[in-house]
Amino acid sequence: MLLESELAELQRGLAQVDLLTEPRPGSRSDFIEFLVLKRSDLKIKMYQEQGHHAPHVHVDYGREHHVASYSIAEARRLAGTLDTKYDQEVVAWINKNRDRLLEAWTTAQAGHNPGPLIAKLRGAEGDA
Repeated sequence: MLLESELAELQRGLAQVDLLTEPRPGSRSDFIEFLVLKRSDLKIKMYQEQGHHAPHVHVDYGREHHVASYSIAEARRLAGTLDTKYDQEVVAWINKNRDRLLEAWTTAQAGHNPGPLIAKLRGAEGDA
């Protein structure tokens, strides 16, 4: 029988695995993708990738991948075709969570696992 502390540790480990998303067929293999938030058909992701200096997140909507990218520092759309009716929600969420997002971004770009930081972020939103 598992002790409560062992069960809690197992649960934390499984939650971190859930933060990683599977690479899409034909996608690049030189980055790691982290699911930061999922609400209905909207997914906000962060990548651990080389050569990207400006902190940003990527948005998937429905079955469409990379429909938009948003700056974390400025909370504005950088590129993409996400319906503008969702801009306000994404920008407000980035503004609310900017410090945690920047910390997760910095951690990922340094080659470390931002999973625990993202788990805290998702937990704060009630989406963990």
